Amino acid sequence: MRKTASALFCGCSLLVCAPAMAQDRPTTLNYFGMPGLVDMPTANVLPDAELAFTLAAFASTGRGTLSFQALPSVTASFRYAGLDGFRPGGNVTGQDPTYYDRSFDVHWQVIREGGWWPALAIGARDIAGTGIYSGEYIVATRHFGADDQLSVTAGVGFGRLGERGAFSNPFGLDDRPRRDVGQGGTTDLDQFFRGDAAFFGGIEWSASDRLRLQLEYSSDLYREEVADGLLTVDSPINAGFTYRVNDFATIGGHYLYGNTFGLSVSILTNPRRPGVTGTYDSPPEPISPRPARPPSGYSTAWIAEPTAPGILRDNIERLMQEDGGLSFEGLRVDANRATIRVRNLSYSQEAQAVGRVMRILSVTMPSSVSVFEVIFLENGLETSRIRLDRGDLEVLENELYGASLAVSLAEVEDPTEVADANGIVVAAGSRERLTWGVGPYIDATIFDPENPFRANLGIEGQARYEITPSLIAQGAVRIPVVGNLDDSRVVDVPPTGAPFPVRSERALYNQQSDAYVDNLTLSYYHNVGNDVYARASVGYFERMFAGVSGELLWQPANSTIGVGFELNHVWRRDFDGGFGLQDYNVTTGHVSAYFDLGREFEGQIDVGRYLAGDLGATFRVNRVFDNGWSIGAFATFTDVSFDEFGEGSFDKGVELTIPLQWLTGNASRNVAGGTIRPTQRDGGARLEMDGRLHDLVTGYQRPSLEDTEGMFWR
Repeated sequence: MRKTASALFCGCSLLVCAPAMAQDRPTTLNYFGMPGLVDMPTANVLPDAELAFTLAAFASTGRGTLSFQALPSVTASFRYAGLDGFRPGGNVTGQDPTYYDRSFDVHWQVIREGGWWPALAIGARDIAGTGIYSGEYIVATRHFGADDQLSVTAGVGFGRLGERGAFSNPFGLDDRPRRDVGQGGTTDLDQFFRGDAAFFGGIEWSASDRLRLQLEYSSDLYREEVADGLLTVDSPINAGFTYRVNDFATIGGHYLYGNTFGLSVSILTNPRRPGVTGTYDSPPEPISPRPARPPSGYSTAWIAEPTAPGILRDNIERLMQEDGGLSFEGLRVDANRATIRVRNLSYSQEAQAVGRVMRILSVTMPSSVSVFEVIFLENGLETSRIRLDRGDLEVLENELYGASLAVSLAEVEDPTEVADANGIVVAAGSRERLTWGVGPYIDATIFDPENPFRANLGIEGQARYEITPSLIAQGAVRIPVVGNLDDSRVVDVPPTGAPFPVRSERALYNQQSDAYVDNLTLSYYHNVGNDVYARASVGYFERMFAGVSGELLWQPANSTIGVGFELNHVWRRDFDGGFGLQDYNVTTGHVSAYFDLGREFEGQIDVGRYLAGDLGATFRVNRVFDNGWSIGAFATFTDVSFDEFGEGSFDKGVELTIPLQWLTGNASRNVAGGTIRPTQRDGGARLEMDGRLHDLVTGYQRPSLEDTEGMFWR
């Protein structure tokens, strides 16, 4: 063992003995779905914003890991593992044949490789789970050769990574408290980098642009898995290959621990890489420059023409129908200014919708109109007033930085701040108030300890009727056709001090209904004024709750900060999915603060009362990309203790939103995605509600327009 340690120290010396080359090869992901060799970590990182899903299996262990390069130097992951016959902590009762475990990792590259220095990273595995994979590390990686063909890694590990050839803690932190598997979900900071330490390391050689070979020395003895007969560890050496099939997929095969083979598959994508090449949208109208201004000025005689309103409306509606992504809602125009009201039907990047409306105005407005204003409507709400000088548009259309300059010159303000101009009022033509559709749906749950994936596939009918532009009735009915959600278990909650079972009995809704009303609501939206927006709703908001809801939002058009207030009184619905209500009712609500944190990050804090009557707060951070992608995480802490909450200790999860436009190349405001929760219980449960104000309003305000300014002329 001393020879091995000496060899690793020699490897560390090699890391700083030759100048480094720029690393441009993709980073290998290990069997934990993080930057690494086989089982051990490296100091490498993924490209910024890279998202990877890794499946790995060997012996009686299978792991699925979702990793995200949250910052250029920080990688975070969520893992779900299945271990056949595993009994953590020696517990031999109450365990299923397969033990399912959830865990989070974080990996921070403290020093980037360059010059004479290796990359240096520190990391921690299983920081908020049961702790069966708990371990920390400090690791260095160095590339050699003209094309960085060879990389050498050496590190020191703690916890599970500090078992083989262990020596005393180099920081003098020899006491590492034993972690209680318990309910999981907590972070034991008093364990980090404590206890015995051990060396690990390895090399990777790029045989070609696609093929890499790995050889590593593992410091993990897999003690508990060996004790339960999951595998045998005969050697610390792991070896094998990874092969990059294309830019999106990598496969790997390895011989591990002297007696078993393993396989891995990684699927990679990046929100910054387009899902499809190019776009299938119709080209926008070109800006129509006005003729030179005569000495007497542009004529305004058109105002007195009785046919003017009809001509303007017909021209605007024709061009918007040709565009396909916009709906004309009304116009007020005088000799100098036009204020148009529009609904954006298709464009997920709001600056693109603004640019297209401005182009249409340049084609349809008489020459005397020199100022264009556009107000976008969302559920009847006027979201903001965006004003641009027509002359600026004519000059900037073909400028190199014309899109950025156009957005910077735009005035963005509360739509109620400027009184409408006197002049011609042009109403929109007739449009459909009723929209409806029938199609398939899928409803899935994950991480049930008895079955990690359950789902129903069925038929859903949706309808929406606009009584007025601001008063909207909508609903959906679902009929499950095939699936196994009715086999879900009713979650056991602690018998003492626990809140009312608002989510732990979710399984009963699947077991006691065939067809059900998913939602049925009537909502009214209103511009209160002074940057204040309002919503009032009544009906069946979600599968489990119905009632009344009110919301106010203060969100200045040029501010990166907003404040909201929501108050609801709801009743729990009957299990059969009809219109009946149960005895349980609760008043719930939150005060919310919204922050634009810069560098694509947005934060949200909600403080208030949850569905079970518990009091607390939810903290949320999302990285939101210009094309509509959003990846983030949240955690909720209330006066329900970890013991009362049960498995998972507190509500937390990962949120993912993928714009369909990114996948198809066709303009669309529809998105896919959802929330990945390790587990959901009664504490911290919040009412599910469509049409909350913040997401409706902020797209057309300055921060969002600046984020998507590159699409202004598209």
